[in-house]
Amino acid sequence: MFKRKNIMKTCPVYIKAICCLFLCILAVGCAPRQPGIVKDIEVLPQNVRHYLDQCSREIISPCRQAELYEDFLTRFFMPWNRQKAMFTRQEIFRGLDWYRSVDIYGENNLPLSSGWINEMRNKSNPSEYPLLHHPGISVIHASMRVLPTHRPVFYNPSRPGEGFPFDYMQNTLIPAGTPLLITHESTDGEWVLAETGFAAGWIRRHEFAMVDDDFARVYQTNALAGFTADDAVVINHKGEFLVSGRVGMALPLTSVQEHEEFWQVLVPGRNHLGHAKAMPALVSKKDCRQMPFAPTRDNFAEILNSLMGQNYGWGGLYENRDCSALIKDIFSGFGLFLPRNSRAQAEAGLFIPLDGLSAAEKKELIAAQGRPLMTILYMPGHVMLYIGQNPASGEVVVYHTIWGLRTWRPFQKEQGRWVIGRTVITSLEPGKEMPGLVRPQGLLVERVSGMVLLN
Repeated sequence: MFKRKNIMKTCPVYIKAICCLFLCILAVGCAPRQPGIVKDIEVLPQNVRHYLDQCSREIISPCRQAELYEDFLTRFFMPWNRQKAMFTRQEIFRGLDWYRSVDIYGENNLPLSSGWINEMRNKSNPSEYPLLHHPGISVIHASMRVLPTHRPVFYNPSRPGEGFPFDYMQNTLIPAGTPLLITHESTDGEWVLAETGFAAGWIRRHEFAMVDDDFARVYQTNALAGFTADDAVVINHKGEFLVSGRVGMALPLTSVQEHEEFWQVLVPGRNHLGHAKAMPALVSKKDCRQMPFAPTRDNFAEILNSLMGQNYGWGGLYENRDCSALIKDIFSGFGLFLPRNSRAQAEAGLFIPLDGLSAAEKKELIAAQGRPLMTILYMPGHVMLYIGQNPASGEVVVYHTIWGLRTWRPFQKEQGRWVIGRTVITSLEPGKEMPGLVRPQGLLVERVSGMVLLN
């Protein structure tokens, strides 16, 4: 009877050794690990206060903060004071040409036909832009879209980093109470094109209200209150829910404050004609304070810790934050108006290039010249907030919202992703202990190209 030979017994010793070594590496690379965890998250305290002893007590001087807050107010209310649309037709409608030139997929992971982009073109009516010029205000947290559709668009879902949650129709999240300029509308009337002080895109008609001079005067005259935590309940005087406050959002205070435990604020609503109305409301002083916040270590730590562990949200998807939205929202309450995307944030202060330096040289320069809480570390497509050095090791430590780390996949051309998917504190080398991490590009420090000194 024919018997199969034991291949390992007939192989030369060196081939056996190579095979055993390969199997060991493969086994370690595929070893079970808690999803979303890297060693940094296990060993570095996920508490910002742990790293701030070395941080200056005066993070922003009073005079400088006053200047920054004046600039914040100007930019925040800018949409109501524009005489014409800020963005050109080419800037607003470039997606119509771009998405025709690439393969795109819908929520069922199947390709979208060319008819879809034709439908978007007809609905967008670009030849008539701009049709409108109306001051407005968002009355709910609105998803601002690249084209007038609530349906997602993905690149190839089979490739890591191109399927869910990377909906390329999602531009950003617009918090309730954000001043807008309405410049255009879709042919069916369901969508309007809105500009804020930091972005432009499509929102649904019911998500905004038109603003008149009286409403704008009250909103711009009263002091603003900002939120120190998400999901802060804002209620009317009957105790009925109106809206949820979130970090990065601002509402005007009323001229009279009669409660010890609550701030009295004005919440924008929409009447039956689509016009804005200011509704008196209450919010706990534990979740809200007058802007600009005192730039103390404790106040920064309170806000950063309140957002720790939150899920990653590409473009504000599901009212979560991506890396640049996190940075922008953190600084809003302190009176710094930052751009919305990572590339623009790289130009928001003094940029110090780090290209051409070794990983060790980059970390040394960041530790020497970076200011904890006031330094953004930039790489193409990602930003992080430098918060100091690990007291135990002296290692540079950052606070950021990150989707994942690049990994290699045996016998496959495409890189994989080890998903972290939330806001965390890490070194500049999270995942370095993982055998499956792509090297050197999988290490964040290798791709950091500059640091931005704010203020």
